[in-house]
Amino acid sequence: MQRGTALVTGSSSGFGLSTCVELVRRGYFVWASMRDLDRAGRLRAALEASGFGLDRVEFVALDVTNAEQTDALVDRILGDERHGAVDILVNNAGVMVTGFAEDIDDSLLREQFETNFFGLVRLTQALLPAMRERRYGKIINISSVSGRRGLPNHSAYCASKFAVEGWSEALRYEMIPYNIFVSLVEPGMFPATGLFDLSRSPQAVGDSVHAKTRISLAAATATLKKLLVHADPQWVAQVVAEIAMADAPRLRYPVGIDAWGSALSLGPVVRVWWEQAMIQMFRAN
Repeated sequence: MQRGTALVTGSSSGFGLSTCVELVRRGYFVWASMRDLDRAGRLRAALEASGFGLDRVEFVALDVTNAEQTDALVDRILGDERHGAVDILVNNAGVMVTGFAEDIDDSLLREQFETNFFGLVRLTQALLPAMRERRYGKIINISSVSGRRGLPNHSAYCASKFAVEGWSEALRYEMIPYNIFVSLVEPGMFPATGLFDLSRSPQAVGDSVHAKTRISLAAATATLKKLLVHADPQWVAQVVAEIAMADAPRLRYPVGIDAWGSALSLGPVVRVWWEQAMIQMFRAN
């Protein structure tokens, strides 16, 4: 039995790929979008390996930073006679820019926001009228543990995720009267997604006054990645599916040991300890 229709962005790998497979397993028809359809092979293989055919998935090209492509895809989906009503929107597409705040130029910062924030907003706004008219919908935004805590060397990424968090919370209150629920999934570090390996940095980072500190942070990140090597993107996919099927999902869902630890540490006492630890790290370098 088909439960409904979902649109998932960034479906070629990581959380998006796992989410597509999990939603299909739960009975949804999925519009699996990605910037380059030539990269759909891994998702096709994962669907086939899971025992599902491809009849419940439509692969579509979407660069969320391209307004015309976004509008065209929304028109195509909403005009589809069989699967034209999007019940679940999963905004997963994202990139990571690393580097110290004073090293990141305006163009790189804007590039970070175009994908992680403005692209998400544009697609959501395009689908909201149809959801509101039907008085049903779930908008699931893949945020990050970095959406509630600033991390050194990740100012641009954190800023984009903070923006997603604030915008999503405000939208949630606006849409609940229409039976549309907005939820934030906040993963910690999942090395298997490859996001950190694909991150972009300023070209002249080696000449930065913070170069020495950046090396120390890279070593700490490498250690954390080893500790979290078994973190499975499937955990995030399962949470997304549970939100999709819930009658009234809550706003925030931390996922991963480090994400839960970070969420618990937002209290005033632990926050003081965290801030002192960060200060001491920088003083040491």
